[in-house]
Amino acid sequence: MARFLTTPLLLRAYRAAVLVAIGLLIHQQAGWFETQRGTDISIRVARKYFPAANRVQLRDVERGLYFVTDSRGDTIGCLLRTSPQADGIVGYSGPTDLLIALDSRGAVAGVELLRSGDTPEHVQKVKAESGFWRKWIGWKPDQPPPGVQAVSGATLTSYAIAEAVQQRLAGAAPSLRFPEPVTLSEIQTLFTNATRMVVEDRRWRVLDGTGRLLGFAVRTSPQADNVGGYRGPTECLVALGPDARTVKQVRIRRSYDTDSYVDQLRVDKAFLPAFDGRSLDDLSSLDLKRAGIRGVSGATQTSVAVAEGLKRRAALEVETQARQQQWRPATRDVALAGVVLGAMVMSFTSLRGHRWIRLAWQIVLVVYVGLISHDLLSLTLMDGWAKHGVVLTAGPGMLLLGAAAFVIPWATRRQIYCHQICPHGAAQQILGSLTRWRWTLSGRWARILECVPILLLGFALVAILGGGRFSLANLEPFDAWVWRTAGAATLILAGVGLAASLFIPQAYCRFGCPTGAVLNFVRSAGSIDHWGHRDWGALALLALTCFTVIGVRVWPKSEPTIEPSTWSGRTMGTTWSVKTFEEVADPAAVQKTISNELEWAESMTSHWRTNTDLSRFNQSRDTNAMPVPWPVISLVKRAAEISRETQGALDVTVGAMVKLWGFGPAPRRSEPPANSEIDRLRASVGWQKLEVLDGMLRKEDPRTEIDLSCLAEGWAIDHLTGILQRRGYTNLLVEVGGEIRAIGRWTIAIEHPARSCVLSNEAIGTSGTYRQNYKAGGGEVSHLIDARTGRPVTHQTVSVSVRHAECMRADAWATALNVLGVEQGMPVAERLKLAAQFVVKEPNGNLAIRESTEWRKK
Repeated sequence: MARFLTTPLLLRAYRAAVLVAIGLLIHQQAGWFETQRGTDISIRVARKYFPAANRVQLRDVERGLYFVTDSRGDTIGCLLRTSPQADGIVGYSGPTDLLIALDSRGAVAGVELLRSGDTPEHVQKVKAESGFWRKWIGWKPDQPPPGVQAVSGATLTSYAIAEAVQQRLAGAAPSLRFPEPVTLSEIQTLFTNATRMVVEDRRWRVLDGTGRLLGFAVRTSPQADNVGGYRGPTECLVALGPDARTVKQVRIRRSYDTDSYVDQLRVDKAFLPAFDGRSLDDLSSLDLKRAGIRGVSGATQTSVAVAEGLKRRAALEVETQARQQQWRPATRDVALAGVVLGAMVMSFTSLRGHRWIRLAWQIVLVVYVGLISHDLLSLTLMDGWAKHGVVLTAGPGMLLLGAAAFVIPWATRRQIYCHQICPHGAAQQILGSLTRWRWTLSGRWARILECVPILLLGFALVAILGGGRFSLANLEPFDAWVWRTAGAATLILAGVGLAASLFIPQAYCRFGCPTGAVLNFVRSAGSIDHWGHRDWGALALLALTCFTVIGVRVWPKSEPTIEPSTWSGRTMGTTWSVKTFEEVADPAAVQKTISNELEWAESMTSHWRTNTDLSRFNQSRDTNAMPVPWPVISLVKRAAEISRETQGALDVTVGAMVKLWGFGPAPRRSEPPANSEIDRLRASVGWQKLEVLDGMLRKEDPRTEIDLSCLAEGWAIDHLTGILQRRGYTNLLVEVGGEIRAIGRWTIAIEHPARSCVLSNEAIGTSGTYRQNYKAGGGEVSHLIDARTGRPVTHQTVSVSVRHAECMRADAWATALNVLGVEQGMPVAERLKLAAQFVVKEPNGNLAIRESTEWRKK
C-alpha cells in the first residue's frame, strides 16, 4: 500500500477516505446504540408533573405522544420527547433529548432534560439555569415563543434546546380534545390515490403508489381546540396542494358541537367548498363577509367556529414557512467568519512574518475566540458532528471554521487552524516568547511523546464506539476557556500545558493535542508528500474502529432480569394471579380492583354459595321461569352452542349428577353411587331441559341443577381482562384455577406432562382427568362426569388444552373435548378448526401428546 500511495493526490485521497470511514462508523454505531435504548416514559416521570397520574400510554405512535390518565381513566395531560424528531437540531456537538409535559389545556407544564449528545459541561450549565426552564411553563404552541435567553457559557447548547422545544411542539402539539391520530383511510378521503402518508413536522406528506407527491394534509387541532361553536370545538382535516400553500379541500373530522349543526356543515354545498383554492396567506387573514362566505343557516355559530379554526391553523402554517425560509447569520457567526478570513490572510501573506502584527493577531484570538466566543474545535465537537451530522442553521460559523480547518491543510501545506485560529495555540506562542530559556528534548523522547496524541485518539475512539459515558472534554484543555463550567481535569491539563510552553515551544500542541493530530493528518506537504508514520497510525486507528464496532455488537450481553408485577388471591374455590411487566403506580389499588371484580364474578356464577341467585335456582323445585343474573343467562346460551356441537358432551345441567358423585358442594363420598341412583337422576340432566327467556331461566325437571364450573373461570378471566384493558394495561397474564389469558406475548407452563406454550393475545383452557376422589371396581374414578351417561369418563385421555381468543370458550371446549376423549374429540377439533392438544395414556403407561392442525400452526 505504501508503494501504491506514492502519488500525492492518491495519498490525499487516502487520508480523506480514512477520516470519512471513521466518521461513518461512528455515525452508524451511534444509530445502533439508539435502537438499543428504550423509549418508554415511566409513570414515575409522569407523576412529577401530574401527581394524579395512574397510567401512561403511547397513543399516537407516529408523533410519539404519551397520554396520561388518572385512576378514572380521564386524560389529564400528555408527555412527549424531542428525540428523534428534533435530533437534527445540534448545539455545540450534538442534539439533546428533552421531555415535555403538556397539561389538559395544552400548555407546557414542564420541560426536563433526559440526555444529551452535547458537551457535558455546556449541558450541565444549561441544566443548572432554573430561569431558562421556567420560561417555558404555561406556554402554548399556538402562541409566540417565550423570550428565552441564551445561557452564558453554553450559548449554542441553550439555543438548540429552545429550538428543539419549539420545533417539537410545532410539529406534534397534541390535542387532548381530539387525541385520535390521523389514519390513512382519512387521508384517502382527501386524496383518492394516496397509498402512503409520511409525518413531516405538523403535517403529513401524501404520496401515491409510485412515490409521487400528491400534496399535504394538516389538521386544525390543537389551534382550533379553544374555538367553541354552539357547544364545543370542531376539528377539520385540510388538503393542501403540492406547493403546501393552496387549500384543495376541507373536511370536518371530529366535533363536540351539536351533531345536527355539524351535519348541516357537512352537507352544505357552499360553505366548506368556499375555502377551496384559497392560499394559506389569504386564509390566515380571511374576512368572511368581505369574501362573501356566509355561515350555514341554523348553524351559524358552528360554521363561524370552523372558519376561525381554519384561519388560526393557516396563520401558524404561514408563520412557520416564513421562519423556515428566512435565514440571517447571527453576529457570532459573522465574527467567526471574520476570524477565518483573518487567519487566511495571516497564513497566505507575508503579514505572518511581522512580529507585532502576529502578536496582535494572537491577542485577538485569545481574547475573542478563547475568552468571549469559546469557538474551539475539539474531539467533543468532531464526535458530535460524526454522530449526528452537521446542521447549517445550528452553527454556520462553526461549520465554516471546521471546513477551513480540514479542507485548507488537505489542499495546501498550511495548517490554518492550529497556527492561526486556535486560541490555546496562540496563548502558548505568547507565553513562549516571554522567556529565552528552552528545554530541548532528545530525539528519542520527542518521538515517544509525539505518540501521545495518537494514543489519546485511540482511547477516544474506543470510548465513543463502546457507548461509555466518558467525557472527551477531559482529554483536552479547551473547555478551560469557559472556566466557570470546566471540569477539574480540563483545568489542570490546561494549566500544565500552558506552563510547559514557557520552556518547550508549543508543548501541548506537539505532545498532547489529539485534535491537532487529526488536523495534521490531513495536512499536505506538497510535491514531497509521502507515506509516513502518521499514515500507518491512521490505518491502525481505522482498524481499531472496525474491531471495536464489531466487538461491541457481537459481545454477549447479559440481559437484565425484569420481574413482573404480580397480584394473587383466592376465588371460586381456587387461586388466581395476575402479572404484568408494565409499570404500576398503585399496586394496592390494582389488587383491590382485581379482588372486587373476581368476587363479583363469583357471586354471579357460583352454585357452591347458598346465597346466590344461581343456588336459589338450583334449590328451587318449581318449573316456573325464575330471574337470574345476566352472566348466568349469557353462559347458559354459550354453553348450549357447544352442547349442540358435541351432542351433549358439555352440559351445564350436570350439577345434580356431579353432586351425587360427591364432586360438588355436597359432602364427598367414599364409594360411588348405586346404579339405581344414577339412572333415577339421569332424567333431570340435559341441556335441552333449560329454556332461556328474557332475563329468566326455566327448567323442565324440578331436579335440574346448573353447574357453570366448566366455563365460569374462563368467563371471569375475560371479564377481569376487559376491566384492566380499559384502564390502559396492554401486557397482562391473568390466571384463575389454571385457565389463562394473555394480553401480549407470554410463555406459560402446562403440567402433566410438563411442557410450555407461547400465548400471543389469546387464552388457554386445560381440563384434566388426573385428579381422582376415590377408587371403584378396582380402578380410579375421574372427577369429570359425562352428562350423557351420568358417570365419570373412562377413556385414556389424561388432559386436553385448547387455545382460543376467549378464555371462556377455551375453558368450555377443553372440558367438552376431554369428555369426548381423543378418539371422538380430535375429529370435532379438526372439523371446527380448534387449536387443541390431547395428552393420552398409552397401554405401556407412557404419555403421548397429539395435536390438532390448528394447534400445530402456532
